[in-house]
Amino acid sequence: MKNIWKLLGLLSLVFSLTTCDLINPEEEVPAYLEINDFSLTTQPGAQGSDDELITEVWVFVDGTFLGMYDLPALVPVLKAGPTEIRLEAGIRDNGIASFPDIYPFYEPYKVTLDLKANETAVINPSTSYLSEAKFAFIEDFEDNRPRVFTELVAGNTELERTQDDVFEGNYSGRFALSREYSPVVEIATSSLFSGLQEGGVYVYLEVNYKSDAPVVWGFVGDPDPIAGPLRFYDPGFSAKNEWNKIYFNLSQLLFNTEFDEYQVGFQAFLLEESPDSSTILLDNIKLVHF
Repeated sequence: MKNIWKLLGLLSLVFSLTTCDLINPEEEVPAYLEINDFSLTTQPGAQGSDDELITEVWVFVDGTFLGMYDLPALVPVLKAGPTEIRLEAGIRDNGIASFPDIYPFYEPYKVTLDLKANETAVINPSTSYLSEAKFAFIEDFEDNRPRVFTELVAGNTELERTQDDVFEGNYSGRFALSREYSPVVEIATSSLFSGLQEGGVYVYLEVNYKSDAPVVWGFVGDPDPIAGPLRFYDPGFSAKNEWNKIYFNLSQLLFNTEFDEYQVGFQAFLLEESPDSSTILLDNIKLVHF
């Protein structure tokens, strides 16, 4: 009988220890990735400015998506030993913080690291445009490149080159609004475009800007001799007194237009609360597609 009680006591002790391990299991100690801001490299002359606004990073570890993080980021990883890291450059579609996305035209950054628990691996990621990325146009207002936005659709002021407030290089583009003389200005590309979605659905417009008034962007097409051109404008930016960059996702808008040929255009306008005279500065306008 004593042996039975001893056995029962031993089983009880083993069960108690096992239950404790189940309730409070030993936690894994993660390794850490310290991910700094991306840098962008472009091909001189062919891809325009290397300015970027990569705000997030999408992290993949051994092929598994780990999460999206604001940059710079400190990311815990429950891995040890040689580990494949893939980092996708994240931007904000149309400049909206609630619409983060992987920019489809940037190369992912890939590296294999020997991770160790409770140690931090520092990553300085870099990227470039994918070889498949095509540039329908680049408007940087410099001497060595033809002008793109030259057709005045509405208003009384044209987009001109200026050296007064330049984002980079020698020139930026400038036009003005006035409540009395020209409260609305609409300017489009001199060239017609077609087939931008034949190689893939994504079509983005990159723009650096500084503005006292809002500007919307989109497509102009199918001019009617009586009604005039059809306009499809959707994404835009609000007034901003410092230079900023924005990535306009025009993919769905272009698909919805069903135009065979189209111009890329923008419309600037004065709001009731806008100054009576407003200046819009633009630079590094790129239309990118596959």
